[in-house]
Amino acid sequence: MTDDQPGPPKQRISPITFPAETPALVKPRDDEPQVRRDAFRETSFALPLDLRWLDDAFALQRKIVEQSYGSSFRNRRYASALMFWSRVYSGGLEARALTARASYSAALPLMRAAMEWLGAEQAVVGEEQIEFEDWLREAWGNNAAHHATEIGMGQYMAGQQIAMAPETADAYRAVSELSRPHFGASALLTADGSHDKRFLVNWADEAFHLGWAQLLFGWQIVIQDRQCRFAVGSGLFGVESEDRQEYQRLHRQTQTILQDERRCRGEWIIDQGRQRLLIENYRRQPSGAPKRILL
Repeated sequence: MTDDQPGPPKQRISPITFPAETPALVKPRDDEPQVRRDAFRETSFALPLDLRWLDDAFALQRKIVEQSYGSSFRNRRYASALMFWSRVYSGGLEARALTARASYSAALPLMRAAMEWLGAEQAVVGEEQIEFEDWLREAWGNNAAHHATEIGMGQYMAGQQIAMAPETADAYRAVSELSRPHFGASALLTADGSHDKRFLVNWADEAFHLGWAQLLFGWQIVIQDRQCRFAVGSGLFGVESEDRQEYQRLHRQTQTILQDERRCRGEWIIDQGRQRLLIENYRRQPSGAPKRILL
């Protein structure tokens, strides 16, 4: 280290804290609206494999975090990854709950954010670790002018990691576009039942929709599968042989779940010289006739 090179950040990496168990998906109370209780019941009945997969993926992540408590793991790469992983995990739990109660519009921007946190987690442990260390070196200082503890925003954008990865690129683009205030995306989420003769807004709709539930759970599985793979394969955390076996089991199950021919799915196609999102097997109820939607 030369005189013009900064030293390492002064903060030591303290023992992590983590929940004692993985939070279960909470069933709506009896005093909640009937439509919300119905949506939860129909989701549980129609997508049990999706819900069980997510339960197991969240449980595996918490287990690996617990095994990574020891001082031998504590370095700045470990800390920076855990910071983003915590957001992916918490955001995933909330997105699961929102989807289970048919709050599909609310779940989408949270899923987009989770994918960007995941991209940041993957990037910051590599060559971009210096950006985290540069921020950490100055964080929690004193700002005398404003009588404040100065943490600093530490602006960091790593969505490209996800946008360019083959297994996440299509999902990231879909949740991003559906999260934005585009007319077609907004209508598909809030104006079910509209057609070329009428436009009907279902304001704050919480009714079950099989197509949306399958789409959103599918993208959530993509996110959490990639997070589990990073946790198991990064070399930063305490991973046992049974954890690797559990991840491989989960990864194989993603194929069974996501490649079901009856499942609602989105595909990016070229139409009239531009990329558009084609949604297959779109229907509100399992008994309904499947439709194709082009956005």
